[in-house]
Amino acid sequence: MSTLATERRNKTSTSNVSEYVSVFELCVEGNVGIDKVGLEEPTMNGGMDNKPEHAKQDNNQEKYAMEIKALLRLCDEVTNEEELRKTLEQNNGNVSHVIEHLVSKLLKQKVRFVYNYILSLFFTNSEQVIEMEEKKVDNLRKEKELVEIGEFKPGINLQGNCINEDCLAAKGKLLVWVNIGFESVSFMSGQTLFTCPDCGKLTVTSVVKAMLYNAEHSIGASGDLAPVKDNNYQCSYTIQPGILYEISATKIRQHAKSIEELREKSENAMNSIEIKNLVTELQRYDITVVKSSSLKGNERLLEKIQADYDGDFNQAFDIGRFTILCDNSTKLQTAVAVIKKAEQFNLIVSEDKDFFNKQSKTHHRFHNVKLYVPKHDVYIEMQATLKNFTTLEGYTIIENPKLSHLFYELIRAWKPNNSNEEELKQASDETLIKINDIICEWINEKEIKKIANRYKEHLSIGILKPPQLKGKTAEEINANTVLKLAQFVYTQLCNFTPTKLKGRAIYVILFEYFKKCIMGDTNPTSCADVAFILQQSRKQELEEDTAILQALEMYIPLQANNYPHVSEDDSKQSNATYDCHQHIIEFLEEKSEQPKQVMILQGKSGSGKSLFCRHLEETLWKNYVNGFTSSIPVYISLPKCYNHLNEQDVISQALQMKQLNKETIDIIQETISFVFIIDGFDEIFDGYNKSKGNETKGRNFYNRFNLSGWNAKFIVTCRSHVLNEEDIKQVLLGPTTTMIYLWPFSNEKMHAYIEKFVT
Repeated sequence: MSTLATERRNKTSTSNVSEYVSVFELCVEGNVGIDKVGLEEPTMNGGMDNKPEHAKQDNNQEKYAMEIKALLRLCDEVTNEEELRKTLEQNNGNVSHVIEHLVSKLLKQKVRFVYNYILSLFFTNSEQVIEMEEKKVDNLRKEKELVEIGEFKPGINLQGNCINEDCLAAKGKLLVWVNIGFESVSFMSGQTLFTCPDCGKLTVTSVVKAMLYNAEHSIGASGDLAPVKDNNYQCSYTIQPGILYEISATKIRQHAKSIEELREKSENAMNSIEIKNLVTELQRYDITVVKSSSLKGNERLLEKIQADYDGDFNQAFDIGRFTILCDNSTKLQTAVAVIKKAEQFNLIVSEDKDFFNKQSKTHHRFHNVKLYVPKHDVYIEMQATLKNFTTLEGYTIIENPKLSHLFYELIRAWKPNNSNEEELKQASDETLIKINDIICEWINEKEIKKIANRYKEHLSIGILKPPQLKGKTAEEINANTVLKLAQFVYTQLCNFTPTKLKGRAIYVILFEYFKKCIMGDTNPTSCADVAFILQQSRKQELEEDTAILQALEMYIPLQANNYPHVSEDDSKQSNATYDCHQHIIEFLEEKSEQPKQVMILQGKSGSGKSLFCRHLEETLWKNYVNGFTSSIPVYISLPKCYNHLNEQDVISQALQMKQLNKETIDIIQETISFVFIIDGFDEIFDGYNKSKGNETKGRNFYNRFNLSGWNAKFIVTCRSHVLNEEDIKQVLLGPTTTMIYLWPFSNEKMHAYIEKFVT
């Protein structure tokens, strides 16, 4: 292309030899001063002056003697007198041709050495040489800084001058980059204006360079027969004034006509000698190269293409991918450097994205290079990362490595239907970023430890199932992204038991997302949360009932028996009683095949039933907190929550009065083990006996209160003589029920009580 000067930054250009040839000619011919080529006037050494005379002799031995002498003085390391004479004769004495030949040989050995050597012949003062070289290096450095000001992005980038007097870049006379993106543009430098990225005005003109980055592109200039087409990831073109340019850039795309063809091309390319040679070169540096055992299956591939690319399979590059695993960042730099020398292996680097040093959208940390394999007309991905960061199965040190990828797969193509879903989608994206920040160490170890220290094992806190999943079938869940997300996170939290630092930190991040976004900040997330709410409710109830609170401080254990107390003579029956508290504890701990679920505790008015219930609740709470039992105790004052119109929800109503919402209650009903201490059945019996529930569900309270729907045991108190024998049989007793009776204090107990608390 006659009017386009092409520069590719990924290639090493060969130095132009013309400068060296000119200097050689001056030395040999001696008819031009060094100052004419931009160097200071030299002082000749070794008998040479500025204008030597050439003696032309007929004798072959004397022919070209002066030229040979000068050339030997300069190039005796690569030639000799006989070779020079022969070369001069072959070129009819054309010194320029001979010099070009010699310089080429010298360049292959040591270009810089030759150049300095030539300079030393002309300058007697070595300091003068050094000073000149330092000036040249400084000039080059300044020019490089000027060129690199600004930023170029994928697609078309044009570099020019802003002419807006108020623009900071214009005042500094700095070249600016204008990103056109993946478009087509036609312009003439100096006559077409572009928007300045600094001042935002349409004031950039005098374009001097075009940079095509990570794109397939074509560029043509007026007068050219055909445009230049290329897909190298970084191509630079010098723009000349007065010439019309047409540039077009598109995103890198595959060139297949069908998915099947794309799969076949990818398979062939991955097994090609070009790729194998590159892999071998990487392995020479002790870099692990992992090739997927098989290309992605059609079903998985079609799903991804449809979701991510609207069905355009030519946007898929990871059908077959090589994963490059490195021990450290230095090795990774080496790997990328080797990959970017792809032309040595007849490959082309077509896209280079560094997400190892710059964060990607998901903060997954890697360096991604797309290689074009010309023989198979297909692009192959090379993804480099550290071994510590990979989640690749069989190579990872991360616990539960599939978690982040599965989470990503759930949310990547999700299109929310409303504002609530949009908020959940955003929170999900942020959670994925936090997880990848831990995996890929975008945050330091100290921060990871802080997060991991909040970890609590799911078995100890008891993760609650999200209420929105209750009653949903597998088909209903799979058809709804919100439900799938809730199911996925819940399952992960229940099955993931990390032991390492990163694993625990990841668990904490996922749990906090679950608590805030799936369950809701105001709702309990675990059994531990439910227990805390009930403890706070109990504390408030006791603070409001000062009489019970004071009585608990002076509590005396009650005696009970399997039959009611009938004699006034304690001496006849006292030996048959047992400690009521201990008896009920043993009942609650019973683990027989068909244990009783309900214990009815009868006692006379004033016998201490309510106080006993509160004391029992206190003991059971201590056992729960200390891990001696998994059942949460709940005291229920039946008269406060009973509604004869809604008897089946009496337990639910009681829990709602203790600050648990209906959705939470529906979940914990089946998942949490309880001990419900129901006090005061006798006080609601009249209303209960008149309720229509008698007609629909019979008289037994166990059925009417729907107690079988709870994972619980029940202690129910009832004042003696309120229910007759027939009522007791029909209302209280049943196949899962047992009954005991409180007995009054014996004389000995009363004396002991008085002695302990009164005297």
